[in-house]
Amino acid sequence: MITYEKIKTWYKQKENKDKVMLGISFVLVFLVGFGTGNYSKGTRPTNVKSQTNYTTSQAKIPAAKPAATSTLPAAKPAVAGAATTTANCLIKGNISTGGRKLYHVPGGASYKVVKPEQCFNTEAEALAAGFAKSGR
Repeated sequence: MITYEKIKTWYKQKENKDKVMLGISFVLVFLVGFGTGNYSKGTRPTNVKSQTNYTTSQAKIPAAKPAATSTLPAAKPAVAGAATTTANCLIKGNISTGGRKLYHVPGGASYKVVKPEQCFNTEAEALAAGFAKSGR
């Protein structure tokens, strides 16, 4: 049977102290490593890509051309809810489910992904129709 006195005399030896300290160090490093590892408790799928909706670099945003010198074909205003093609749409108008009207200009962060509900040739047309410029 192991008694307290046997453990005390065993621990007083130098090589045994080193073994105990090495073991304690190993356990602490393991626990810290385990705690900071890749632990997720949510149910988010791992194949979802993170997307940012803003840009920090002004160099990547193309300069807007004046409407008079635009080489894009003229866009026909569409009726809200009507199907439109993005090839003929210079400025895209979008109405959210809450009724908020936003327009998107070329070079904006959301311009390529927005499906237009109304198309405009100039920003003035969009403003006159009650649309506000998108902040992105």
